[in-house]
Amino acid sequence: MDNTYANRSIRCTVDNCRFHNDKENYCSLDSIQVSTHEKNPTKVECTDCSSFMCKDSCKGCN
Repeated sequence: MDNTYANRSIRCTVDNCRFHNDKENYCSLDSIQVSTHEKNPTKVECTDCSSFMCKDSCKGCN
């Protein structure tokens, strides 16, 4: 995965994601999948980035 690409349409601050840009707070993917774990989401906390994958060096990730 080329983490040097910064998709300026997808901001991201999750630096332990495999797709996080190495230098800036952007995602390196062309698109992401946003999902929810709630039946009726009403807050930002109810949503998730389903495209997240933990970096190989990430501690505590599966």
